[in-house]
Amino acid sequence: MKQAAGAVAGRARRTRAIPRSRLMRYLAIGYTLLIVYASLYPFTGWRGAPEVFLEFVAAPWPRYYTLSDLSLNVLAYVPFGFFAVLSALSRLGATGAALGAAVLGVLLSLSMECLQQLTATRVASNLDLLSNGLGALAGALLGATLGERWVLSGRLYQARQRMFVQDRMTDLGFVLLLLWLFTQLHPQLWLFGNGDAGWLLPDAVAGSFDPALHRWLESSVAAINLAGVCLLVQAMARPRESLAGLLLALMCAALGLKVVAAQTLFRQADAAVWLTPAAMLGIPAGILLYLALRRLPRVAVALAAASLVGLGALLVNLAPENPYIAAAFSTWRHGHFLSFNGLTRLLSTLWPLAAILYLCTLALLPSPEPARKCG
Repeated sequence: MKQAAGAVAGRARRTRAIPRSRLMRYLAIGYTLLIVYASLYPFTGWRGAPEVFLEFVAAPWPRYYTLSDLSLNVLAYVPFGFFAVLSALSRLGATGAALGAAVLGVLLSLSMECLQQLTATRVASNLDLLSNGLGALAGALLGATLGERWVLSGRLYQARQRMFVQDRMTDLGFVLLLLWLFTQLHPQLWLFGNGDAGWLLPDAVAGSFDPALHRWLESSVAAINLAGVCLLVQAMARPRESLAGLLLALMCAALGLKVVAAQTLFRQADAAVWLTPAAMLGIPAGILLYLALRRLPRVAVALAAASLVGLGALLVNLAPENPYIAAAFSTWRHGHFLSFNGLTRLLSTLWPLAAILYLCTLALLPSPEPARKCG
């Protein structure tokens, strides 16, 4: 009995010792909204509810499906389960958080499948419900077994404590950075470029295409946006902290996601359409621009980042259409990626506005706490 009581007390102490994370809570909420948007996109063809609302749950398996469909449906809910577990781990413990996250994932998927019955552009499927539930369960188990050690209390947590200011604005800044990485999956020409509102303003007037001018625009967009994102990270950091390794990892992750998106969505011959000498020239130019501005006071760094992000979006919208990328888009593999591409396009358009609002708010806040000494 004493041993059992001691074990229970030990587990309780370990549960209470798990740090709470606002960032994981923000990510869980944000990712839920992304799932809702992707599940109901393009929000057209609404109709009345069916006579039996949950009839699809007991229906036979769909006759036509592919392994890629199943894999995407599973993978789409893995982050939800992971973020949900880490946001509740300190209160419920590993078992309770994992069970709760898996159940929430199933309920979220069931809600989306039910709502899809109200639109003619989507089809409710019990196979989608099953694969989404498996994805949420896999993410929940991953978060319950590895999340505390790797994220909440491990090296990532220690690096965050050492390098960045500890407040809500920093948590929101990390959410912005993750969304920026996600926008790199949007199949567009511009390297690191966001803010293209051409699909919202189809009648916007743009000049005629000029190859020499377009090369300069490619380099400028890549350089200005890369410098802006790096300065955003700098504005979140403690004074005099070295961010070289982190920024290099962030840039490599963005390039890797760009490669994955191109290989997945385009034909093999068009997969490298974004990988031009002009775009690659923008990378060292952006690094030099960042190095020239990073020593400014924190308020100036935040305002410089906001200005660069806004300028990058302006250049993207003023640039004339590239006929070569238009030809590549004509072979774009829409298919089952329609919802995903609609989501990445929306985030790519709105990200600069969100970043500018964040950076301007950051510039108005008091100076961060002084750097801590690491023992």
